[in-house]
Amino acid sequence: MLSRSLLRLATTPMRRGVRGVDFVRNRFTNKGTAFTLEERRHLNIEGMLPPNVETLEDQVERHWEQFRRFNAPINKYQHLRNVMSTNVTLYYAFVIEHLKESLPIIYTPTVGEACTRYGNLYTNDHGLYIDIENIGNIRKLIRNSRKENVEVIVLTDGSRILGLGDLGVNGIGISIGKTSLYVAAGGISPGRVLPVVMDCGTDNLTLRNNPLYLGTRKRRCDDATFYKLLDEFMEAAKEEWPTAVIQFEDFSNNHCFDMMERYQNKYRCFNDDIQGTGAVVSAGLLSALSQIGATSLADQRIVFFGAGSAATGVAESIADVTAAHFKTTKDEMHKVTYFVDSKGLVTTTRGDTLAKHKVPWARADIPAEDYKKLTSLEEVVEYVKPTVLIGLSAAGGAFTKEIVEHMAANCEHPIIFPLSNPSSKAEIQPSDAYKWSNGKAIVASGSPFPAINLNGRILQPSQGNNLYIFPGVGLGCIIAQPTCIPQEVLVAAALRLAQLPSQADKEAGLLYPPIEQVRAVSTEIAVACIRKMQELGVATVELPDNTPELRKIVKKRMWVPVYAAESHYLSLDLLDSPADQSGSKGLLKEANFRI
Repeated sequence: MLSRSLLRLATTPMRRGVRGVDFVRNRFTNKGTAFTLEERRHLNIEGMLPPNVETLEDQVERHWEQFRRFNAPINKYQHLRNVMSTNVTLYYAFVIEHLKESLPIIYTPTVGEACTRYGNLYTNDHGLYIDIENIGNIRKLIRNSRKENVEVIVLTDGSRILGLGDLGVNGIGISIGKTSLYVAAGGISPGRVLPVVMDCGTDNLTLRNNPLYLGTRKRRCDDATFYKLLDEFMEAAKEEWPTAVIQFEDFSNNHCFDMMERYQNKYRCFNDDIQGTGAVVSAGLLSALSQIGATSLADQRIVFFGAGSAATGVAESIADVTAAHFKTTKDEMHKVTYFVDSKGLVTTTRGDTLAKHKVPWARADIPAEDYKKLTSLEEVVEYVKPTVLIGLSAAGGAFTKEIVEHMAANCEHPIIFPLSNPSSKAEIQPSDAYKWSNGKAIVASGSPFPAINLNGRILQPSQGNNLYIFPGVGLGCIIAQPTCIPQEVLVAAALRLAQLPSQADKEAGLLYPPIEQVRAVSTEIAVACIRKMQELGVATVELPDNTPELRKIVKKRMWVPVYAAESHYLSLDLLDSPADQSGSKGLLKEANFRI
């Protein structure tokens, strides 16, 4: 027998079509308290909102007050995710207005904690899940997303999230964070970005045993299955969204370079961990060398601590960028570069089998008897006497006081880049790098760190954030529609970024422009990338070949968070006019792409 409530529901005539409330519930069309009184009457949502009508600026201010009251960063993260889930325009207006404060929350370091706890914190989602159980059915999953005109896809398999290791399907948090930054920093329309996780299982036993874990509870699949799934996704994504840029994010060392070889010339794709990080670190290194008056790479000695795919990829990028800047060969970079892994200095004489990506960087000029004394980072630093120390090891605190003091004793301004994320994995606290070098160090970190007052001097570490690179690269590719994204495009981005710090930035010791200027930076990076694509002949859209005109086109193309005009809603046909509801249905369908 039906309950009274179910009986009422069963006998109530169903009113079909689009209702005004649908525009409140759709995160792309919702204006919340900013709906005008006339819009509320027309949409039949009177009584669903407080009577006072606010502006977008009023709403941003309210959420800023709420944001500041949260003490724990993860609570701030959840607050902003809730805003994103209900009102996309408000979310991005807030992030752009308070970018410096928002960035450590929606990206590193807080996003790392959010990923580790993703299943426990889960409430809703805006991403796409591709799993091995659906091999052969990926096109259907893509179409189920009901996303049209996707321009940027951030794809991860969760196998190497930041410095936190294998997080499985929880890695979707990184894709969500990066797509948010494409919008906030690169001006991509929020309905045209798509975070995707490829669930291939996880070797993280803690996750598999967590009852709230949301992914496949199996060990990671073998390489054949991995590439079968990825091949199918790449082909289906190109078919469904032929203009999209695909960014590979946080894939493990054993797949990174092979993926680039497999897809780079066939699809419009790039690897942010290798190429994006490489570009931003290269730009920072050029800025640092400029500050110390270096005119040649040959005078430098560079030690990398960490020899994974990201580290060797960064070294390759530095080789490309410095070769272009100093007009030298890439061999010069190889001559001055040393890698240290868990076994010590990477050489051809130490007797072990090296991973493929390490082989080009293995030193062949170190006698075997010397290598026996080079099994730790400190021993290598004493032996090499580096002028540049770059950390991509995820080994927090690895750059000790002795190492910094040794560098400071052998060069006037040691360049120290602790780049591992999140901040707990940083090889050194920038404040310690300054203290132990008596303020002489030039520092760029992967995560944001505060300034330090040392003997009356305010020393602010730069943040070598990929945010300076990937949004502009993506924006440039969306506009120029290249057949592929050659490495030369990333080199052009790095060279342009190195030119952007102002004289005031340089005098303050900064290697990059302030992060608040990132939308202007993205404009310049996009222009530089387009010019390089035109030069290489890979751009398929006919565009002006001069920088001022391109800059105008790029700026015009960038999305800004503003609410649709009142007339936009008043022109809609709603439920009260059932004869023609195409306008309202169309807006809801196209909300992701038109707002």
